[in-house]
Amino acid sequence: MPGRILIFGAGASGRGHVGQLAFESGHEVVFVDKDRDLVDRLRKAGRYTVRLVSAQPRDFVVDRFRTFHLDEREEIFQAFLESSLVFTVVCPNNLRDVAEYIRPMVIAWLQAGGREAKDLLACENMNQGSTTFRRFLLDGFPGGDAGAELARSLDARMGFADTMIARVVAKPKDPLRLLGEEYSEWTADRKALRGAVPPQIRTLDLVDDQGRYLQRKLYIHNTGHAMFGYLGFLKGYEYIHEAARDPAILQAAEKAIEESGWAIQHEHGFPEDVIRAYRKALIDKCPCEALPDEVVRVVREPIRKLGPEERFFGPAALLLKHGREPRVLLHGPCAAMLARIPGDPESERMGRLLEDGGVRGVLAAIGVRMPDPVVRTMEDLLPVLRESLGRRR
Repeated sequence: MPGRILIFGAGASGRGHVGQLAFESGHEVVFVDKDRDLVDRLRKAGRYTVRLVSAQPRDFVVDRFRTFHLDEREEIFQAFLESSLVFTVVCPNNLRDVAEYIRPMVIAWLQAGGREAKDLLACENMNQGSTTFRRFLLDGFPGGDAGAELARSLDARMGFADTMIARVVAKPKDPLRLLGEEYSEWTADRKALRGAVPPQIRTLDLVDDQGRYLQRKLYIHNTGHAMFGYLGFLKGYEYIHEAARDPAILQAAEKAIEESGWAIQHEHGFPEDVIRAYRKALIDKCPCEALPDEVVRVVREPIRKLGPEERFFGPAALLLKHGREPRVLLHGPCAAMLARIPGDPESERMGRLLEDGGVRGVLAAIGVRMPDPVVRTMEDLLPVLRESLGRRR
């Protein structure tokens, strides 16, 4: 049934993916954002258009929505009370900020004893985003018996369903005209929901085994995308489609996701043909220049993306678990260590870690454990990548 949906984050993905699909499914949409200029533009226009790219492109107009700036706390609290579904669509590094912002509203709602349960879905490109958001939210709860009672009430009345979400939406030059894929993959953990009416949004599938779908997406599509990104960055490409048309980078990406796909197949029991088709879907769409995806968008925050359960070392650990050593997959984290991304603090820190302690120093600092043969392979690979990919076009 259509209802009201509150979306924290009115950026490209917030409006061009979650907001567009929610509106198309008949829901009333309320956006919240910290960008005052964007909020004013959206309010004044009262509508925006999403150009959806596929074999049959279409323009979709989103209107009759409301938009609030973070300073408008009373209006946002009222929208929160009236919404059965809350989405966050922000950069993963901003997720804690959203939790801190919304915490007083959640506590006030719990203390008021409202009957209707809510569900929050964190739609960031990360592992266990909603679970992480819940932890951030609880970090600032009161202590003692009162805080414990509030935490129990939270878990009874608010669901935090981990999601897996995939659609590329390009960074817009005009905030009122977005460009994105028609393709959308989106699952959420059915067991974690608390609301009386499950969310019904086009392309959103509620599943009972969310972990396997999340890892399939993260360790194949995100892994392949990151391979194009980091190798393309080192070679001087501006857009992902340019990197994907480079034969050497394309070959490396294909081999890397063959390795990670094999790991996912053996870990979760997906049929081989399903994994093959899933890999092909990524390889087929990345060279498309109709949707220019900037390389710098894909490669930012390299330390987070080299986490132990993230897109490179996550599948590497699964490969080792099932008796196979990662090979071409290791080109990705090595390229990330070498990349110096302008204006990215994590990239700057990565450079210092690599200079001071080499590969082993980087891995120790970011909490990744790999056996010695894998570490030695990476150490041998770094100078090769420097020589073969470090030259700008």
